[in-house]
Amino acid sequence: MIESPTLHTSHTIPIDELMALSVEEYNKERPFPADRMKKIPLWKKLWNERRLKKLINKLLDDIGPYVPEIREHMDEPGEIPASVMDEVKALLIDAMKTIDEKKLLFERPFLAHFIEQGYLDVAETFIFRTRNEDSRLDNAEVFQALRNVWIMNSLQLCWEIPLALTPPMYAYSLLYPYTDNMLDDPNISPEAKQTFNRRLGKVLAGEHLSSNEPVEQRIFALVEMIKDDFPQAHFPPVTESIQLIHEGQVKSLLQSSGPPLSQEEIRTISFFKGGTSVLADAYLIKGTLTREESTFAFHYGAFLQLLDDLQDKDTDETERNQTLFSRKQDKAAVDQEIRRLITYIFTVNTVDTEDSSAAALMKDVISQCTLLMVMEAVGKNPETVTRSLYKELESFSNVRLTFYKELENKASDILKTN
Repeated sequence: MIESPTLHTSHTIPIDELMALSVEEYNKERPFPADRMKKIPLWKKLWNERRLKKLINKLLDDIGPYVPEIREHMDEPGEIPASVMDEVKALLIDAMKTIDEKKLLFERPFLAHFIEQGYLDVAETFIFRTRNEDSRLDNAEVFQALRNVWIMNSLQLCWEIPLALTPPMYAYSLLYPYTDNMLDDPNISPEAKQTFNRRLGKVLAGEHLSSNEPVEQRIFALVEMIKDDFPQAHFPPVTESIQLIHEGQVKSLLQSSGPPLSQEEIRTISFFKGGTSVLADAYLIKGTLTREESTFAFHYGAFLQLLDDLQDKDTDETERNQTLFSRKQDKAAVDQEIRRLITYIFTVNTVDTEDSSAAALMKDVISQCTLLMVMEAVGKNPETVTRSLYKELESFSNVRLTFYKELENKASDILKTN
């Protein structure tokens, strides 16, 4: 039996309290928040789909002439002429603004606001720096890290901090593909993973270790980059938050290599790993957090982890990874978990009177985006839910749920490099 994770290294972060609060919120019985979603008629869905197809096809045609040069320098993006990047970026911005103005995917426009605040500029800086420093990372790994940068950007906007890619943000976002992929690699023995975890734990605790392994060297260097900006003696919660996510990664190994887990045990591990991930994001942005800020960040990470688990349901079933969704074969049980997840997301993103206008906007955007992610996951795997839930979710979607797969394929055509 796995007990609720109790932190032994933390002294200032109330991790047990955050865990108890988030799991309690998730488990509460509440009405499904249908009143906070807008139903979209079928004719409008079809109209949105036609506009999106036309828009993306035009974007592909317009970007086409620049693709050969981008492909040629994909591993060295600094070699791509600035004029090419400026043209491609302008085309992408125009497309995103049209999606915003026409409300093709979201009822509340926000993409233009994000662009104006610098979302794409930060993404461009991150991709160029990552490619220049380590060309061994493939596109999927770079995007995996970029997703975390975007989460940190959303927290910056929520707390009215100018968008920027700081060294700690860069370093922490890259730790994920390096450490997660190493721990998930079936070609690496459990013994080697345990050795790596012990060594990383020592480095996070303040020891300076050398390594002959290139990936381990890179991971240790990224940890040092964080400590340069947030010395442990002056910012203990920052170090503790990274130790927490490391603890969460270690515990999550039980989901793939341990004995069968109970539903409660799986939930505990998932909330711990997810919650501590965005909690670390938040500390790396601000250095210190209020109780309200740390609670919001922990909730944010918890439901993002569950969203990942929903999206990866088929893969996790194949690889025998135990999550709240992969363990459920009964469609009604999956329905219940999805409804609980959506209710949790909307509850913890409810705007209150003390929220600034920026925080209120971000809570609404987070709710919209995460609901779309649920719809996309269901649309790509309709056989996992009942027809009743499928139709209900589709009623709130700006497009038919089957269209999300087509949209994903079109987007991959834009990003394709070979």
